Amino acid sequence: MFFSRLQFDDCPHYFWIFGHVLLGVFSIWLILRQKPLADWLFFTLIFAITGTMRLPVFLFNYQIDVDEAQVLAQGITLAVDPVIYQSVDPTTGGPLTSYFLAIFAHLFPLDFQFAHILGWLLTLAALFMVYKAAQRLQLGSTVQLAMLPFIALISFSQTTDFVHFYSEALSILVLSISVWFLTRWSYHKNFTNIELISFGLLMGLLPLCKIQAVPMAFAVGVFACIQIFLFQKSKFFRYSSLMIGSILVVWASWSLFLWANDVFDDFVTFYIKANFQYKDNLASATRRSHLVNFFRLPYVIARGSSNFEWVFLPLCLLFLIFAYVSVYRKKISYFSKMDSYFWLMLVAYLAMTDIAVTRTGSFYPHYYHFLFLPFLLLMSLFLKHIPTWSRWLILSAQLGFLYLLLQNIAHDRTTNEYPFYGRNQDISDSKIVASILKYGKKGDYLAVWGWSCNYFVDTQMPQGVNENHTTRSAISQPLQPIYLERYLKDLKRTHPPIFVDAVSEKAIWINDRSKYGHDCFPTLAKYIADNYTLKEELENVRIYVRNQKGNLIQ
Repeated sequence: MFFSRLQFDDCPHYFWIFGHVLLGVFSIWLILRQKPLADWLFFTLIFAITGTMRLPVFLFNYQIDVDEAQVLAQGITLAVDPVIYQSVDPTTGGPLTSYFLAIFAHLFPLDFQFAHILGWLLTLAALFMVYKAAQRLQLGSTVQLAMLPFIALISFSQTTDFVHFYSEALSILVLSISVWFLTRWSYHKNFTNIELISFGLLMGLLPLCKIQAVPMAFAVGVFACIQIFLFQKSKFFRYSSLMIGSILVVWASWSLFLWANDVFDDFVTFYIKANFQYKDNLASATRRSHLVNFFRLPYVIARGSSNFEWVFLPLCLLFLIFAYVSVYRKKISYFSKMDSYFWLMLVAYLAMTDIAVTRTGSFYPHYYHFLFLPFLLLMSLFLKHIPTWSRWLILSAQLGFLYLLLQNIAHDRTTNEYPFYGRNQDISDSKIVASILKYGKKGDYLAVWGWSCNYFVDTQMPQGVNENHTTRSAISQPLQPIYLERYLKDLKRTHPPIFVDAVSEKAIWINDRSKYGHDCFPTLAKYIADNYTLKEELENVRIYVRNQKGNLIQ
C-alpha cells in the first residue's frame, strides 16, 4: 500500500538533496573513524541507502533499456517452452541468464519493476563478493572506503545503463565468486576438493551466462592453475584435473541437453559463431582497429557522460599517488609479487576486460559493469598504501554527482528520468500494447518484427519466434539468410495469433520501413500476406491477426 502511493515526478529535488546529505554524512563519518564498520552494519547501511535512492527506478514499471525487455521476454517464453534455441535465442545475453529469469516467471509475472530490483540486487551481490575477496587480501581496512564511489553511482546515476537489468549481471556475479576463490587460495595456500569442483563448475557456467565474459574467465582459470602449481606442486596434476574435469562436466551435460533436443547445431551457429562475428552494424562508418579501441577505453570513459567517469576519477587520482609512493619507496617489485602474484593476475584480468568491452567498438556503458571488480580491488589496494589524507579523494565521485544535480536544478532541468506517470514513448507503447491485447491474450504466442521486446513483457505473451528483436534477420550480414529461414520456420511451428511489424521511425536501429519492413523480404511477406490480416496501425506499428482455421497457407 505504501509503495502504491509513493510517486516521484521528474524533479524530486528535495529527495536527491536528502540522499546526498545522507551518503555524504555516512562517507565523512567512515573516513574520520579510521576503522571499518562491522560487515553486517556496513552492508545494511548501503542496502538501505542505495535502495532508498533507487526508489524512483524501482517504482517505474516501464522499459528503461531495450536489453532488459529482451531478457524478460526470453524468461517469459522459456517458462512456457523450456528448450533454448527452439523457442528462444538469447543472442549475446547467454542461455543461463534466460533460464535464471524463467525460474521467476514460474512464480509470478515478470515485469519491469521486478527487473529493476533484480538488477540492483545482483549488482550488490557481486560487490559483496568482491568486498569479501578484498578482505582475504588483507584490505579490510580500506575496502569500505573503496566502495563509496560505487555506492554513489548506484544511488545517484540516472543513465539507463546503470539502473536497468543488464544482461551481464549474472556473469559478473559468477566472476566475483570465482575471484573470491582465488583470494581464498592466496591467503590459505591450500585447496579442498569441494572448492576446486565448485570453482570448475563456475568456470564452466560462465560462457553460458554471457559469452563476453570468456576473456576474464580465461585469466581467472589460468591463474587458478598457477596457484595450484605454486602452493601444491606435488598435487598439481590431481587438483588441476579435478578443476578442469568439472568444467568438462558442465559442457558435456550442456551439450547432451542440446543434442537430446536437436538444437546443438543451433547453439553453435547462433551463440558461438554469430556472437564472434557480431559487430555494431549501426556504429559509425569509420572502423577502428581492435588495438586502437583497446587503448581508447580510458579516454572514452573519461570524456563520456555515462556517469562511470565519476568512479574512474577517484581511481585515477589514487593511482597517481600510489604510483609516486611505489617509485619513491622502490616498492614496485614488492607490489608485483604481493599476495602470490595475485595483482599481476588482476592486471591481466583488467586487460581481458578491456578486450571484452571494446571488441565490437560500440563501448556500451553497461559493459563497464565488468570493471567494477578490478576497480574496487585496485582502489582498496591504493588506499592501503598511500598517505591517510589522500583518502578524502574517494569523495570525488559523490561530488561529481552532486555537481550534476546542482547544475540540473540551476538550469531547471529534469532530475528524475523515470517519473511515475511514464514518458511519452511509454504512453505511446501502452496504446499499442492495449491494441495487441484486443486481438490476443496473455499466454498467446506473439511474433514481433523489429526491436520492441517490451510488447512481450507488457502483454505477458511468449515469443512466437526465437529472435525477439530481428536486427540479425533484417540487417545485411553474413548469417542473415539463416536467421530469416529460422524466423519463418518458427512462425510455422508456433502459429502465433498476433504478428506485429514494429519497424517505425521511433524504433531502435531498424526504423526505416522501406528498407527493413517485413514486406521487404519476399518469402516472409508472402507468408504473412497468406496467413494474416492487417487489423490496425498505430504510430506506424502494424498489427496483424492470424486468419481463421481453414483459411491458412503453410
